[in-house]
Amino acid sequence: MVRTDLRYTYLAKGQYWRFRHPLTGDTKLPGQPTDAAFHARYAELCAIVEQRQKRVEPPKSSWRWLIAAYSRSAEFRSKSDETQRDYTRTLALLDAELGEENYRITTTTMIKAVRDSYADKARKAHKIKQMASSLYTWAADEGLVKEGFNPAKPIKQIKRKGGAREYVVWSDPEFETFLRGASRPMRVAVLLALYTGQRAKDIAAMTWGDVQGDATVIRVRQAKTGAPLDIECHYRLRRHINALRRRTADTSIKAPLLISANKAAYNSNALSTAMGKAVASNPDMPKERSIHGLRYAAGSAMAEAGCTLDEIQAVLGHSAYAMAMKYATQRLRSKSAAARRQRNEA
Repeated sequence: MVRTDLRYTYLAKGQYWRFRHPLTGDTKLPGQPTDAAFHARYAELCAIVEQRQKRVEPPKSSWRWLIAAYSRSAEFRSKSDETQRDYTRTLALLDAELGEENYRITTTTMIKAVRDSYADKARKAHKIKQMASSLYTWAADEGLVKEGFNPAKPIKQIKRKGGAREYVVWSDPEFETFLRGASRPMRVAVLLALYTGQRAKDIAAMTWGDVQGDATVIRVRQAKTGAPLDIECHYRLRRHINALRRRTADTSIKAPLLISANKAAYNSNALSTAMGKAVASNPDMPKERSIHGLRYAAGSAMAEAGCTLDEIQAVLGHSAYAMAMKYATQRLRSKSAAARRQRNEA
């Protein structure tokens, strides 16, 4: 029998095997557990881990020791696979820069210098600050540092050039243009995004078990907020899901609602990337149109339809509501202005 419970391994997207350990990072394994190449690479990575573990144990006052201890903790292991992979990448950056330093006497200036080395990548720079701060919070809970000692906490976020990023909200004609030229998975994705108003992560996580009845409702638990939602399906989305059900082989409770052309499930990053590529490959589409922009388009469409603040916030959440309203009210004012002008010229 082929073993699929090998230490440090996990299956990504239901298809690709990967090896993850704080001492090696996150690495793709070739082929499947039935392949010789798979086991050769697995043995090689295990040997690297064993060899590095045999080295002189880092002092318990070092960042390297703190990072390793946190990576073994129940708190870290309780995170989702995607979050663990994200954390592991950022922890590796901190280890490379501060590994031998004493975390108990590390200063804000030292952590800020690490962050500033990635100043041209604002998101990565902020993750370094956030991860360092989280490490100190965990260390305080474990009694490793005095409560309240967190030199990463005062560090401010680096502002993106040109200010905070604003997602472009899709217009109705842009949506229809994209829909006409899109592949089957991307058609499903944009319909779900526009008519449920959910984030890429929540759309990727939707399963056939979330589709209630004759696709009248989609049940969602938002990954970011944990909020459970029952979203009434727009007739256009309901019709598409029911048609999709008839031509989909696996519609069991845990089967993903959205799958790629090669039958693999998406995660949020893969879905956002696929959407970006689909937009870029369509000569009739303007650039900078993202799946998040469809979320805001959903909010503005609800506002134009006369939905109340509570109704819109129940679907989008507060921050997305504010952005959607910024766009929707501009559109409504523009329509009002055009109507007044036409009446005046009549």
